Amino acid sequence: MNWSVVTDNAGLLLEAFATTLWVAGATIILSVALAFPLAVMRDGPIRGLRIVAAVFSWVMRATPALTLLFLTYFGLPQIGIYLAAVPAAIAGLTLSATGYNMEYIRAGLRAVPATQYEAARALGMPFPMILRRVIVPQAIRTIMPPLTSNLTLVMKGSSLAGMVAVTELTGAGMALISRTYQPFEILIVIGLAYLMLNGVLIWLQHRVENWLSLPGEG
Repeated sequence: MNWSVVTDNAGLLLEAFATTLWVAGATIILSVALAFPLAVMRDGPIRGLRIVAAVFSWVMRATPALTLLFLTYFGLPQIGIYLAAVPAAIAGLTLSATGYNMEYIRAGLRAVPATQYEAARALGMPFPMILRRVIVPQAIRTIMPPLTSNLTLVMKGSSLAGMVAVTELTGAGMALISRTYQPFEILIVIGLAYLMLNGVLIWLQHRVENWLSLPGEG
């Protein structure tokens, strides 16, 4: 093996790694932030909001992420909205990830026994307080494993951003392979980078689960 192909192009790979981290990190934060209110709307008391959330979930999960990327990058300019490559990629990936994240969060919220809602309402607690103090602390333990699994897919799926002119890690690696014809070393570096990023997500999941665990658990 000739690792000089990696060392000679370390600057390019590090810059692409930073872009991947930015795209994936922004997508993860935005998709989780959007998914929670949508999950609440999906089972909320207002019928119109339930329908909107249900349609959003269905459309986003039924549409390929690449199609959403093309829509945000190539489609939005047709209606006068122009986004640079990185914001367009983040927008498309966020839409796709939010559709899945909201269903995982919704399932976790629904897993909390209805008696918890009823007891909190009997005490006169308003709905936002019920969510914040009663439901979410119990639901998060159910939400974390599937949500983290999806976020690791989001991290790896950030490689799709290369399809809309974003120089992310996988795309930069493929371009480098086409020039040097040394795929093995480059692919190992790319694989280790994604392994490290997803390892951080999984570690954070375990930390949160341990923090939330009851005495005697874990």
